[in-house]
Amino acid sequence: MPATVRQTLNQTLARQFLADVIGTEKEFYIGIGKSDVFPTAVVDGETIVDYPYLPADGNLEESEFRHNLQSIKKVEGAIIVAKRNNWVSDAIYHEWSDVKNAEEDTAFYVLNDAKEVYVCLETGRDGDGNIVTSTVKPSYCELNVDYTRPFRTSDGYVWKFLYKLTPQQIFQYLSSNHVPVSLTGPVSNCDNSAIEDLQMNVINAAVKGEIIRCEVTSKGSGYTTTPTVTVVGDGNGATAVATMVGGEIVKITMTNYGSGYTRASFVLDGTPTTECETRAVITRHMGNDPVDDLKTSSVMLNIKPDGTEGNTFIVDNEFRQIGVLQDPTKPDGTPYTEVSGKVLPVLHLDANSPFSSGSLVRGLTNGAEAYVNESVNNFVYYHQNESTGFVPFGVGEIVEQVGTSLQQTVTGLTDQPEIDRHSGDVLYIENRYRIIRDAEQQEDIKVVITI
Repeated sequence: MPATVRQTLNQTLARQFLADVIGTEKEFYIGIGKSDVFPTAVVDGETIVDYPYLPADGNLEESEFRHNLQSIKKVEGAIIVAKRNNWVSDAIYHEWSDVKNAEEDTAFYVLNDAKEVYVCLETGRDGDGNIVTSTVKPSYCELNVDYTRPFRTSDGYVWKFLYKLTPQQIFQYLSSNHVPVSLTGPVSNCDNSAIEDLQMNVINAAVKGEIIRCEVTSKGSGYTTTPTVTVVGDGNGATAVATMVGGEIVKITMTNYGSGYTRASFVLDGTPTTECETRAVITRHMGNDPVDDLKTSSVMLNIKPDGTEGNTFIVDNEFRQIGVLQDPTKPDGTPYTEVSGKVLPVLHLDANSPFSSGSLVRGLTNGAEAYVNESVNNFVYYHQNESTGFVPFGVGEIVEQVGTSLQQTVTGLTDQPEIDRHSGDVLYIENRYRIIRDAEQQEDIKVVITI
């Protein structure tokens, strides 16, 4: 039978996942890998070399990710995020809806240039009830309005301030595609004087059961005078006024949202030919919980690997995969809790390695093949996957770099240098176009998991 998983469940799971990540009971790491190329693919008639295909949710894909893995680093921070919508002038922003979810529509909130987040409660309309573009930036400072209450701008839009990003949130979590969803915290107002718990003031001022909007679902006809609007429901204090054009009700504007409503109807007086039909849009507690207000269930995890990260990350090579691992272990089965680690198996050679990063090497005895991730003195860090096969190298075997005359002899093997890369749970896999690393480089790797 038809059924729907409510977004409230997704949000509950997202909050629990966030609590697990920032808690102390479990260890979460972001890993990078796959220095070899993806297969060539034809996409929309175009042949693309090294195409980062959509990874499948299966055991084979997980196994390949583990084999390709180069390095891991403990998650440095996590926060709930929403898709980013920058406010720009002359654009239409949608109204917060009690029908649509965020997957259908995220244009009901904006981030302004002061890094403040506002939700749109009502789209601006002209005198004929037609939607107009937003031309006045929502900014409680510039407009000199009460930041704890909704306010209407001169273009007819009604906005409600939710929160402002802190400098740390901007540095660590803000991206071109996502904005962190602040829960509480001190920020500063427009004149830079400290306001402790600005968002807490918004939360404390939030009103349960407000009627934020009257949706006109049918304009009716034959009205001879503008009708009086009466709000009937189980709350109190809500008021509204109608706008009539040519005998039709083109819009009904809330003049007081009231409080305590769980149901409401609008009664219009008069004797029209056909009655105007309306619907009340009621919020549960707008401003009290920005996660619920922005309808999001996404969690961002973040690391910033800097250069070699103490010889645990590889430079002068590239990677194409990013993943999230939970609770990896050391080769002896004990929990792995280090900040970062190199995950690759190692060939020990009888002299300094002549092999270059990214090259393919082959054993001359058994035909074992592998990709070189890094050569350090007489050690070669490598990986094998489905494209190379998993024939093992042997001690005493001569290994050559394919396509060259470079050779060296294997004197020893280390299968798991720091962690058992087959341990723990792989929660997320992402394929990307190649990213080249160098010693002076610091990546800002943000992983967003939507539940």
